[in-house]
Amino acid sequence: MTQLTKESEILQRDAILAEIVRRLAERFQPECIYLFGSQARGEAGEHSDYDLMMIVSHSTLPQYRRDQEAFHTLFGVGASKDILVLTRNEFNQKQKVVCSLPATIAREGILLYAA
Repeated sequence: MTQLTKESEILQRDAILAEIVRRLAERFQPECIYLFGSQARGEAGEHSDYDLMMIVSHSTLPQYRRDQEAFHTLFGVGASKDILVLTRNEFNQKQKVVCSLPATIAREGILLYAA
């Protein structure tokens, strides 16, 4: 199964996740959006949240402000979510550390959106 097939299947069966991706893509025009954590591993329970990482080309805002903007974009989506917004340069630097969250997401996460 290819990554894009897996992406399509996940977004087709999860309307909330599809709406999350639609809103983020429309608002931020990111390079990519990854799903990680229990939802990506297929281990989500009734109270599991959506863990997402979004990579943008560049931004002058500090990371915490980007994260806040993304979170506010998803207001009313009807699910708990955590979102990490990194620039391409931040991601590339952090990914070099094998045990970092970005490196783990790149290895184990599911690519939901790619520009």
